[in-house]
Amino acid sequence: MPAVLHVIPVCARPGQVDLVRAYLAALNPAVDAHVIDLPDGPADLEHATDEHAAVGQMLRVLPGYVEAHAIGAASIGCFYDPGMWELRQALEVPVVGIAEAGLTLGGFLASRMAVLIGDWKWLPKMEQNARHTGMAHRVCAWRSIERSVQAIQDDPEGCYQVIHREARAARDEDHAEGIVLGCAALTETAARLQGDLHIPVVDPIAAGYQVACALALTGLRTGKTLGYRRPTSAAGRARPAGRRPAG
Repeated sequence: MPAVLHVIPVCARPGQVDLVRAYLAALNPAVDAHVIDLPDGPADLEHATDEHAAVGQMLRVLPGYVEAHAIGAASIGCFYDPGMWELRQALEVPVVGIAEAGLTLGGFLASRMAVLIGDWKWLPKMEQNARHTGMAHRVCAWRSIERSVQAIQDDPEGCYQVIHREARAARDEDHAEGIVLGCAALTETAARLQGDLHIPVVDPIAAGYQVACALALTGLRTGKTLGYRRPTSAAGRARPAGRRPAG
């Protein structure tokens, strides 16, 4: 049975790792689901400085974990896709960002999709992600529920009412055929929202993890000749011609 790692790139709330592990294990019983968080990481990734700290920790922790547990692929549980490029360079196994996976799967389901995000502050980075995946032209609207990650977690029912309102407006006013939830903290609302609105709603955690599962089952590995080439140590790098080491 292949093993797939899902990384919560923050210091998760008590019990969250176990809840996510149970959710992912139920999605794909053919795969051994591993879920870890970053105990020394930030509480959330609201700011770029938090993301920087989280990426550094993932680069330190994940290579050893992947090797020790024979991980076949990994997904990163934040819609910013933090560290996706860096980890693709550092690891041999495929690394999946949930934004890239969620937007791609949304494109299979809807010719026009709306993305629901927590805060407008998140928009510039997420628009960049959409352009990177080549799916920006399929996003007909970005809508914010104007809630921080902490607020989403503290008041899930109140948050759902705002999600439902914005998603309904995306369907009725923006003519979106489908919704992509643009935050890992929103994933528990996907099935309920889909049932209420009768249009497809993509849970990015499920999308990213299932793509990682598919890659693990194929046994494919990341290409290392160009953009994802593994970094060498400082000692192993060739010095530019004509330069002499200091000292």
